[in-house]
Amino acid sequence: MYSISRLFNPEIFQGKYKSKNYFEGWYYKIVSKDEKNSFAFIPGVAYDKKRNGHAFIQLIDSLNYRTEYFKFPISEFHYSEKVVDIMIGKNKFTRDKIDINLSDQDYPVIGALEFDDIVPFPKTFSRPGIMGPFSFAPFMECYHGVVNIHQKINGSLMINEKEIDFSDGYGYIEKDWGKSFPKWWVWLQSNHFKKKDVSLMFSIAKIPWLGRHFTGFLSFLKIKDELHLFATYTGAKVKCLEYNDGTIEIAVADKKHALFISGKYDESGVLKAPKNGLMERKISESISSTVKVTLKNKKGEILFEDDGKNAGLEVVGKHL
Repeated sequence: MYSISRLFNPEIFQGKYKSKNYFEGWYYKIVSKDEKNSFAFIPGVAYDKKRNGHAFIQLIDSLNYRTEYFKFPISEFHYSEKVVDIMIGKNKFTRDKIDINLSDQDYPVIGALEFDDIVPFPKTFSRPGIMGPFSFAPFMECYHGVVNIHQKINGSLMINEKEIDFSDGYGYIEKDWGKSFPKWWVWLQSNHFKKKDVSLMFSIAKIPWLGRHFTGFLSFLKIKDELHLFATYTGAKVKCLEYNDGTIEIAVADKKHALFISGKYDESGVLKAPKNGLMERKISESISSTVKVTLKNKKGEILFEDDGKNAGLEVVGKHL
């Protein structure tokens, strides 16, 4: 049952039968109500080609532009086969809460956060996750999932001996799993816009599959209860992708709408990313960038326009 269930529930742990050249990680982004504090926690596991594995928790602190990589024995990693429920040492990550105890680290973090008003990514039978029918494609280098499009936060954390209250702040959860991150990719996400209940995500990458490569992308703009989904599998096309001097310009379109995204890269921290299961590749990520998004209909009329803050942004590798 697990082998079938995991396909229709990409948010749960996918790697029960994997112990070689494999990684899996969840990305928890949290932003305080005053938007002065943006953090991300990335719990996960990694196995090399010799089946040597370890668990990890990465931390991004946007206030101090600091990143940390906390490593744990694989024996301290535990998971549920039915729901998002990850344990790494004394640390617990679920869909609706995190409980952190990294008090013995050089950059200590301790505390608990609970999430409510959760907006999960909507599922259908043919689209169990953001990857749509590609969710069922075997032998892909990397798979992507969106867990919570949006969530409200309650609680506080003691981070490096400073207490930070995240109550009434906003969060977001996504994940990746597979063998390696792509050779190049762009990723952008924000759910901190002037208007309420708005969330944006865009991702594009060079994807190897069955001895060949193709450029695939995923994107959504959620405005209250309305979800606009643009992706390779929906027939949407990337009309523009330009990156110069820290500014990225993106335009995608389908038969009904056109989505325009302009992002400005802010200060970043260095993260570890997987290559053949090993967390040895170094990349830069900002979680304090800014973004402007515009949605138009086919007549060119503006249906929605807004500016976002606390945006996650990665531009990795030569892609243009």
